[in-house]
Amino acid sequence: MNREEIGEFLYRFYRKRTSSFLANIYKASITGESKDIHRARLDVKKIFALYGLFEMLAPEIFENQGGYRLFRPLYRQAGKIREIQVNFLLLALTQPMGNAYDSFTQWLRGEEQQSVKKFLQLIKKFKDRELTATDKVIQKICHSSSIFKLRSKTKAYIRHKAALIQELQVNEPGDKEIHRIRQNLKEMSAITTLVYSIKPAEQLDLIMSALNQSEMLIGDWHDRVVLKEAIVRFLKGHPAEPEEELKVLNQLKLELNDQKQDLIQKFMPEVNAIVTSILLENG
Repeated sequence: MNREEIGEFLYRFYRKRTSSFLANIYKASITGESKDIHRARLDVKKIFALYGLFEMLAPEIFENQGGYRLFRPLYRQAGKIREIQVNFLLLALTQPMGNAYDSFTQWLRGEEQQSVKKFLQLIKKFKDRELTATDKVIQKICHSSSIFKLRSKTKAYIRHKAALIQELQVNEPGDKEIHRIRQNLKEMSAITTLVYSIKPAEQLDLIMSALNQSEMLIGDWHDRVVLKEAIVRFLKGHPAEPEEELKVLNQLKLELNDQKQDLIQKFMPEVNAIVTSILLENG
């Protein structure tokens, strides 16, 4: 594709994502279904990946655009709903036929209902007409000379993210540092996947393959962090629950912690290998 074709492809891809998002939040506002909310969240993930690409291509033009401000509250609230759904999935794996977590699951249902209610309130406040200014900036970037620099800027972006991840591993990383490593990996993966769809390259293909496996493992780690944090909040607010349930929840906390450590042992060597490969390749 030449510059004009790449620019038009990017702009149409962006508009398709925003249109899909608007359709999904409209549907979610009617149904209140978590699956519709999740679809809207996936749209925003893709929109944010595009924002990252535009910011990379033309930071002086895209800086401080209002799109982030518009989407972020909805995205965060949808993320809370998704985390509760994942909590249920993990609980089902630990007790597929049991009812050992009755009080906790009822509490989670209440949390989910409140989170959905807040999401629906945010939809009412969402002003899609405010996207117009951002759309114009994006169209300008898509048809600018910055598109010519797509591959070189992507290479610099990936190297920058790899260096940040390396810095986070100077000392043994804790949960906070691993969260930041996960965030940088996700951003690197999003940009790499987008650029590869426009301009395929062997190096990008290799990076994408390596990132996919590490992202899956670090995602599993994050799921266990979220469930453990939910258990801690529940136990703090409900100290008088049946002794048997408190016992199994405390045992589950320990198991989740062990699982977290096992996953760290699996994905950190892979993350190190990716970072080292990128920095040596671009060194």
